[in-house]
Amino acid sequence: MGAGRRLAPADVVHANDLDTLPAGYLLARKWGARLVYDAHELYSEFESPPPLITRRLTLALERALARRADAVVTVSDGIAQEVTARLGLRRRPFIVMNAPAREERPFERFSTGPLRAVYQGRLGPGRELDDLLRAADADGVELSIRIPLADPGELHEIIAERGLGRRVRVLEPVPPNQVLDALAEFEVGIVFDRPLSRNIDLSMPNKVFEYLMAGLAVVAPQLESLGPLVEGERVGLTFEPGRPDGLVRALERLAGDRELLGELRGRARTLALDRFNADVAARGLAAAWENTGADVD
Repeated sequence: MGAGRRLAPADVVHANDLDTLPAGYLLARKWGARLVYDAHELYSEFESPPPLITRRLTLALERALARRADAVVTVSDGIAQEVTARLGLRRRPFIVMNAPAREERPFERFSTGPLRAVYQGRLGPGRELDDLLRAADADGVELSIRIPLADPGELHEIIAERGLGRRVRVLEPVPPNQVLDALAEFEVGIVFDRPLSRNIDLSMPNKVFEYLMAGLAVVAPQLESLGPLVEGERVGLTFEPGRPDGLVRALERLAGDRELLGELRGRARTLALDRFNADVAARGLAAAWENTGADVD
């Protein structure tokens, strides 16, 4: 709020997540501006398991302020339904997925060598390194990992201790504007989250949209939001959440079926260009800002 006082009045105050919503609410009242609450997560279940008192207090604050917002924005249909019920919203939130810009680049098809699989993202609750490294057990697969904020030396040490030095590559993190370029040498993007909370089960990780735009097939757990996207749009394969052996089998299937792999990659690229890109997301965001009454997803 202190920083906001130094700003010129605005027509729209966009509050990202609950930690900025109280200040956003006060600024919007002061300026007579439109307040948009951007709920990227189920904030009261960000921890796993959420402490009961903290959860209740967080929900009470979020409910009181979100209902005063002119619009609510979130990242998936699942979270939209959940926050509508939990917060008592009178209108369904706008869906604005954090998708990359459209890039009409051809993706490379490899006819020989191991299946080139990558995980590009962070570790954390529900994303344990042990689960990820199980992917290296898959026959015919080369696993590369690019993990921001992880200690490369520690990663190399763990990989060497497990005898995986020839099957797992540790790659340096890249700036956000180079993420798609960094995926160009791969064929499959991995997601391996365990549904430790309702928030994780309904999440739609940014990396999924990056994989799609780069023309990668996606191998992911059958989570409530992610599973129907991967299977329904036929852009990859899913496995039972919390079962790394299922991840191994899915990778081995793609390693042994290049025709299927090519079909999945082609549909992934088309889906990203048609629907899951920043141009489409911008229309939904503009609708929330401008109060057009049109929900775009």
